[in-house]
Amino acid sequence: MKKSNLIYGLIYIILAGISLYVAIAFDDKIGGISLGVFYGMAGALGGSGIVTIILYFYWQNNKEKYQEKLEIEQIEQQDELKQKLRDKSGKYTYWLGMVIVALSIVVYSVLEVLNIMETKHIVLYLGAYLISQVLIGIMVFYYLLKKYD
Repeated sequence: MKKSNLIYGLIYIILAGISLYVAIAFDDKIGGISLGVFYGMAGALGGSGIVTIILYFYWQNNKEKYQEKLEIEQIEQQDELKQKLRDKSGKYTYWLGMVIVALSIVVYSVLEVLNIMETKHIVLYLGAYLISQVLIGIMVFYYLLKKYD
C-alpha cells in the first residue's frame, strides 16, 4: 500500500481533531446555532483516518495478499461484461433518480403550500435519497450480472 494512504489517514485524523475542537470550543459561545455538523465531521474524518491507517499497516504486513488483491481488482476493472453492466446500472440508477427527484419536487411543493414541513425533514430526505441511489446502483448491477451470466 502506498505511503500516501498513511499520510491521508493522518490528515483525516488531524482534520477530525480540528473539527472536534471547533465544535467543543464554540458550542456555548454561539447562541442558537447548532454546531452538530462539526461533531459529525469529527466522527466521520476520525473514523476514516483510523480505518485508513489500520488498513495501511495491515497491508504492509501482508504484502503477498495485497499484490493478489491488486491483480484481482485489475482483472475486474478490465472485464468487458462488468464494464457494460456498470454502464447500464448507472444509466438505470440515473433514470430512477430523476423520477424520484421529480416526485419529490411535487411533494415538497404541496407540503410547503400546506405549511406542513420544515427544512429539517428535507435534509433527512436528501440523506435517505443519497443512500438509496447507492443501494439502487448496487442492486441493479447485481441484477444485470445475474441476467447476463
